[in-house]
Amino acid sequence: MGHYRIRGGRMAVAAVLLGVAVLGWQHLVARGPAAPGALAPTGHHHQTNASPPHHYRGLVGSRTPFSGSIYIADERGNRIIKVNAQKQVLWTAHVPLPDDVNPTPNGGPLIVNSDATQVVYAVSPTTGQIVWTYGHTGHYGSQPGYLYIPEDSYGMPGQRVLITDPGNERAIMVSRTTGKILWQYGHTGVESTQPGYLYWTNNAVPLADGNVLITDGAAPGQPQQVLEVNPQGQLVWHVTLPSVITYPSDAMPVGPGLYALADYANPGGLYVINRQGQIVWSYKVTSGSGMLNHASSINRLPNGNFLVSDDQNNRVVVIDPALDRIVWQYGTTGVSGSGPDQLVGNTDAKAVGEPLPPYVPWEGYLSRVPKKS
Repeated sequence: MGHYRIRGGRMAVAAVLLGVAVLGWQHLVARGPAAPGALAPTGHHHQTNASPPHHYRGLVGSRTPFSGSIYIADERGNRIIKVNAQKQVLWTAHVPLPDDVNPTPNGGPLIVNSDATQVVYAVSPTTGQIVWTYGHTGHYGSQPGYLYIPEDSYGMPGQRVLITDPGNERAIMVSRTTGKILWQYGHTGVESTQPGYLYWTNNAVPLADGNVLITDGAAPGQPQQVLEVNPQGQLVWHVTLPSVITYPSDAMPVGPGLYALADYANPGGLYVINRQGQIVWSYKVTSGSGMLNHASSINRLPNGNFLVSDDQNNRVVVIDPALDRIVWQYGTTGVSGSGPDQLVGNTDAKAVGEPLPPYVPWEGYLSRVPKKS
């Protein structure tokens, strides 16, 4: 996700949106210092919440960065691109300020959210055309059909889309056929850390068993947590994140009881935690070409490597967790551009062909979601 918004409440968000209209998007993205040099150094491990400092051997990487291709949301370039490991651009779709991109299984549309335009888009993976929208361009709100700073959104079976709507303190599932809200977690417009409520969430992910994994607590001074809720809206599990993680972004399941997330900071970090909140693997480099600058998403590739959007370094990288080092990147570090091997301002990356084992969030979900009365 892009995280362009100012953290701290709706008035601040309104000010940011006004800035989008008056100043233009390029003035709102703070550029960090360029990381010098090429690829390289290693990460390191933390001992947090009594977690032993060791390689988590369940995360086995690969010397081959990835097979197939990946999607990159190049937000400030107003485009989604598909590239292969040879850095060839295979396909381009022009989408207004795309913040996140998530493939839908079985060849369905890409689901793309824009927290700047207040719209979620469905994009054809063949033609690149926008085939569906939810939200009103340039207008935020909580009434039916409106969103407030939409974040990651996911295509579901049965023409459904799960949308993270943090400005409205909720996650909602919307019918692409009728445009109606079918399911919701969180009370619209009410900020709270109590069960049943959200406080500036940034990612709600559908899981294989029908539950939803939520990253919550981006507001300053509030508990930063990962939680899991069931289709009936009941809190199944939650954990407060270790204090070393300053701004948790986009927790994703990467194995049984294991979750990867990015720390949206400079220097940025990557963490794998268990259900007790213990860090079992981490990557954080504080200088040189391996340092991340506001990494916003981390996703496990089929070969065990991690795909990471390193936003303010203008690059997408692949990290081998067995080596603790960057083994591939697309984008020229610290350079904003639209030429070969360049990104204007990336905010997300996903593998073509997701869902990825063990992240298979689609099966069984539809039958367990209660209809909204």
